[in-house]
Amino acid sequence: MKLTAQDVMTTDVITVSPDTRVDEAAAELVQHCISGLPVLDASGNVVGIISDIDVIGKEGRSAGEIMTRQVVTVSPDTGLDEVGYLLKRFRLLPVVQAGRLAGLVSRTDLLKRIAQRWTCAVCGAQQYGAVAPERCTECGAAGKNFSLEDEPPMMYRDM
Repeated sequence: MKLTAQDVMTTDVITVSPDTRVDEAAAELVQHCISGLPVLDASGNVVGIISDIDVIGKEGRSAGEIMTRQVVTVSPDTGLDEVGYLLKRFRLLPVVQAGRLAGLVSRTDLLKRIAQRWTCAVCGAQQYGAVAPERCTECGAAGKNFSLEDEPPMMYRDM
């Protein structure tokens, strides 16, 4: 099974408009413990990203004045190998489908997927990985006997 951006992306994305005041964007970053926000125009198109670095290092009154305009995006079906490669350079990747923001992939989203915990229903052994193991390392049970454990609560995001 090929994992894609859609499998790890956050769909409840906090966004701002180009007219959003910088202090309001900064407040969103702090309140939600995130490192960046997609900037959407009135039609819902991604026109930029405003990051913590933009807020700290650039002068301007609005998100549109300080945002990074050249945004690298991916589609929902972009493979995780490519997503991982891009996340080495960029902290956030907007996921765009039919010209609209469908989600956002961060380094933390990818790490959460890699660190998933699977429990063998036969012996209770736990294993980690992006997909269910093919076999249990303890009892040899087939992968169909694994269940995905609930994620631990996230305290920090993209710090």
